[in-house]
Formats: sequence, structure tokens, C-alpha cells
Amino acid sequence: MNAISTRGSVVVGVDGTATNRGALRYAVQECRRTGAALELVHVLPDLVAVSPLVPMVPADLTPSGAAVLARAVADVRALGTAVEPTTRLRHGTRAAELLRAAEDARALVVGRDDRPVGYRLVDGDTATRVAARASVPVVEVPPEWRERGVTEPDGGVVVVGVKSPAHAAAVLGQAFAVADVRGARLVVLHAWHLPSAYDDIIEGRVAREQVEREGTAEVQELLHPWLVAYPDVAATVRIVHDRPAHALVAASREADLLVIVRRGHGVPAAVHLGGTARAALRHAACPVMVVPPSQVPDAPPLALEAEGQAMK
Repeated sequence: MNAISTRGSVVVGVDGTATNRGALRYAVQECRRTGAALELVHVLPDLVAVSPLVPMVPADLTPSGAAVLARAVADVRALGTAVEPTTRLRHGTRAAELLRAAEDARALVVGRDDRPVGYRLVDGDTATRVAARASVPVVEVPPEWRERGVTEPDGGVVVVGVKSPAHAAAVLGQAFAVADVRGARLVVLHAWHLPSAYDDIIEGRVAREQVEREGTAEVQELLHPWLVAYPDVAATVRIVHDRPAHALVAASREADLLVIVRRGHGVPAAVHLGGTARAALRHAACPVMVVPPSQVPDAPPLALEAEGQAMK
């Protein structure tokens, strides 16, 4: 038994563009591993203004939306797996409707928006919007991503970023659960960097070893309950002297999945994601899972408990 919730399906936001190809591949692999159902969701806008005098209403767009879903189903079947998706066509704002569709899901998967920044500023970045507000893990996948771990003996590498103890339980619980399902190695990454360039030079000369030694001990303490709960997961701690965003993006080049937590910033939902999370979503070389801070997967029972032999 693993600690990832068995409820719900893997929901994929489908938009009919090439950016969805990686997302579909990722979602299919997750469904194969976990036995979850796959649901493809396409959102039609309430109104599209072709010109000020010629608006299009949702009824006009329904056949096009159905065609987008049909092509996505064909893409899933072309992957040659036994996963058979269901489809859902919704109307409204894309981010809001995807969040509603995924309320009871195991995870929400979206493709990375690779449009120029000007377009994203005007239309919005769906991945950032849903990751900032979702109550379930959100996974953003690069368009051309293909999984490496399924062909490797050790199941690949999952990297999890840990910044502070405040939200460590949520992100570590999810990362250990994912690594356990995949049979992957887990790298627990903590980056430290002083704000002053002068202090950074001093730190690099006289105290780096001490900081890294103390940081490793602190992270190991956070890991202890999860190492007990997941004895089959090989976890290593990596303390690096770097800016967190740069360290995460660099680590993503060797990873099959990067796991980070969404931190509350006390501001409107549209900007809940901090700069580190936004940088990871934009530049990581692998899929990025953003975990809501309130979600802590239940740890699986210990071996004796699973066999009904726990001490009373």
C-alpha cells in the first residue's frame, strides 16, 4: 500500500496544441503505475470575440471542442497502452473550470505554456493559475518530455525541494509516496544563499562546510518519519550553496520529476506562487509537481501493523 490517495482520477487539461503531448504521456504513465482512471478535460470559453460585431457563443464552439477531445483520445491510444480515457467538455474560464474538474482528483496535469511572455501576460498562464489555487497536486509537463525512468533499473530520480520545516511534511510526504510508487531514488535538495554578495564571499571561505553539515543534520531529522514509513525508498540529502530557483532548475536536468510545495504568501490567489515556484514551472527540464501545503499523504502502515502484529 502506498500513501498516494487512491481516490479520483488523473485529470489532464487538454487545449488542442502540441504543448499537451508531454502532459498526456505523463498522465498515461501515472495511470499505468497507480491504476487510476484518466480524464481529459477541455474548456470552451464563454465568449470569443472574433470582432466587436461578430461574437461567437459557446454553442458555436462545441463541435470544435469535441474535436479537440477526440484528437487527444487518439493521441492516448497511439501510446499503445491499455489506459482508456474518459472526456469532459466544460464552458467557462480555463483555470477555474480545470480546478472544479479536479476537485476530487488524484492530480491535475497540464502542459507548459511555451508562448512568448507577452502572450502569457495578456491571456494568463494556466499552469501557474491552477498551481496557485488547487487543492490537489498540480503537475506541469514540458511539451516534448518523455519519461526516462521506465527504462532504467532503479526507476529514475525524483528531486524534492525543501526550504523550511514549515511545509516540509506536505512536500516530503508526497515526494516519498511518488518515489515509492515509481521505485525511484529520491534526492532531497536544500539550497542556501545569503542576500549580500560580501557575506556570501565570507560564507564561502569560512563557514560553508559548517552550514552544509548543520543543514544536512536538520534535513535528516525532517526525513526520519518518512524513511521509517518508506523503507524501500533510497533517499539522499543534497545541500547546495546556490539560489533556490537556480538549484531546482539545475537539479531538474537529472530528474524524472521535481516536487515543490506551494507556500502561502497572504496575497490574492493569482499570485500565490513565489518566484522560486514560478521559475521552476517555467524552466525545469522535467515535469514539476506543485503540492498544496495542506496536503499530507497518510503514511503506509509499518510491516508489523500491515500484518496485524502491532503491539497493543
